[in-house]
Amino acid sequence: MKITRIETQKKRPGRKSIYTDGVFLIGVGTDTLIQFGLRTGDEITPEILRRLEHAEELLAARTAALRSLAVRPRTEREIRDALRGKEFSEQVAAETIGALKEARLLDDAAFARSFIRNALTLKPAGRVLLRRKLLLLGVGRSLADEALDEVLAGVSQQEDAGRAASAFVRKKSAMMKKGDAKLRQQLTAFLMRRGYTWDIVEGTVKDALKGETDEGEDF
Repeated sequence: MKITRIETQKKRPGRKSIYTDGVFLIGVGTDTLIQFGLRTGDEITPEILRRLEHAEELLAARTAALRSLAVRPRTEREIRDALRGKEFSEQVAAETIGALKEARLLDDAAFARSFIRNALTLKPAGRVLLRRKLLLLGVGRSLADEALDEVLAGVSQQEDAGRAASAFVRKKSAMMKKGDAKLRQQLTAFLMRRGYTWDIVEGTVKDALKGETDEGEDF
């Protein structure tokens, strides 16, 4: 097949329409056209056409991934799932993710550290809950544990749990006294839901329900 005409698309100036023997063959981006060095009069073999189609699919996948990343940071699995949802092939998804990782736009380890810091800024949370959320987002177990070890090394989970417990007790104090077994049960369940380990929960509950509690942050 010989290219008989290349023209700019009216509604999409950044794209070109390629015609062979006067019949539309394929639309490609200007960058793709330059990459392949195609001009009027050139021959397009089935192999070149296949490569053009693949290049265009890669471009579309990369554009979709970048739009997703513009909303918020993502994990590799989130991007892969998003590309699958848009029916890109596994090969195109893998190549796109590889390119994003090489450009440092996709980094699960950095994502995990940032996620933990942001989560702790919003409200107190324990290691168990943070780890569960990271795994649900697609961060691998080893990367999640490494990030938690690094970030939590500079954070007192005991103090965070204490502040959360103090706020909880203050909220419930109008309805229940500190010696109320129901308050103990509710506080324990609350801290467990927040993802604190049992050794932290046990000590925190004892401290929060004896004497006067210190002022703490809202939970």
